[in-house]
Amino acid sequence: MNINKILGYILLIAGILLIVVPLYQTYQIFTGKVLPVQVFSVQGGKQPTDTKSPNNPFDLQQQLQKSLMNILPIDLINNTLNLASWMILMWILIYGGSKLAGIGIQLL
Repeated sequence: MNINKILGYILLIAGILLIVVPLYQTYQIFTGKVLPVQVFSVQGGKQPTDTKSPNNPFDLQQQLQKSLMNILPIDLINNTLNLASWMILMWILIYGGSKLAGIGIQLL
């Protein structure tokens, strides 16, 4: 066997691993067996609650924030951002794996 075939098999195996491992990890996350990596951690901030003045801008902002939190809980936003970042990273790895496997096949 010459060096091109050996290198081709190595690149093919590395590419297949770069495709299979992220797919398995993503399957584990979407079935609920493993939690995704926490890249984003958004926390609800507290605003001053001085409601004695009738023109307090924080009162309106606080009411809007409470109503938005009832519609979209902060945990939903965190989980969505974390899953989106995970999927983007896995897509990059799978794409790179397909390119490596393609180069390996061409060398064979």
